[in-house]
Amino acid sequence: MTESVRAVRASVQIGSLTVDGFMLPDGSYRMSQTQAAECIGDEPVYARNF
Repeated sequence: MTESVRAVRASVQIGSLTVDGFMLPDGSYRMSQTQAAECIGDEPVYARNF
């Protein structure tokens, strides 16, 4: 059985905001659509329906 590499939860500073994201094995970051909507002061439903 092979061992998979997982994303690591990390806090990321974006300007004056600190968001929780996930650092992928290649070093890139991802964050949830809900949190992205919160960062811009919008309702999460709009990001999910995008």
